[in-house]
Amino acid sequence: MTGSHAYTPESLLDIIEALPLAIAVIDKNRRVALANQKTYLFVNRDESRLIGHVSGEAFGCAHHDDVSQGCGFGPECPKCKLRGALLETMDKKKSLSGVETTMAFKGLGMRHLRISTSPLTLNREEVVLVSIEDMTEAKHHEQIRLEKEKLAAVLKTTGGICHELNQPLMVILGFSDLLLEDLPTDDLQRLNILEIKTQVERLGRITAKLMSITRFKTKKYLSGEIIDIHAASDENDELDKEKES
Repeated sequence: MTGSHAYTPESLLDIIEALPLAIAVIDKNRRVALANQKTYLFVNRDESRLIGHVSGEAFGCAHHDDVSQGCGFGPECPKCKLRGALLETMDKKKSLSGVETTMAFKGLGMRHLRISTSPLTLNREEVVLVSIEDMTEAKHHEQIRLEKEKLAAVLKTTGGICHELNQPLMVILGFSDLLLEDLPTDDLQRLNILEIKTQVERLGRITAKLMSITRFKTKKYLSGEIIDIHAASDENDELDKEKES
């Protein structure tokens, strides 16, 4: 018979197990009733430490032990998007999709998650089906990509600026040397011209740093941020020191 297929409960369970997401069923008391293998792997816990435990405790939330009452009563709990998504789905029977949050887990550290929830009736009991996608590595790679794009833009801008600045700087430096040659050694104006030359050479070192930027680094300035020239170019200095040693 074509065009239709009969799926058994066992085959549906196989499909859930094959999904690249942590899938769990949370009951009305916010306890984990069921979980697929990806959930066990994500929280690094066996069935005895997962099934039947309140979600925060089961998943290893770093804030579970903040207060003696446990999950749901700590100062961080009202801000927990996982808890909020579960409660909203339970109360409003409303599915939520792609809720992004950052959570601290015992043994895992900070993880960036994408959470989706759906209300479900299982064995005549209202429960919540929750899927958790660990986006930490993807976010890390995205951050690296953005940093590279920012660095490329900075290098293009600084390259043009340095080229335009170096031309008048060389002229000022050249004329400063000519003036020094014409002035007697005891002329008071020599100090002023030497100071001009010193500052021009300083500007030259700054443009050299701009041209050697190897990373995108900013620092606070007034009410915003600016490129930290020294921090963004010091990486080359460190490499030179290592070679010398």
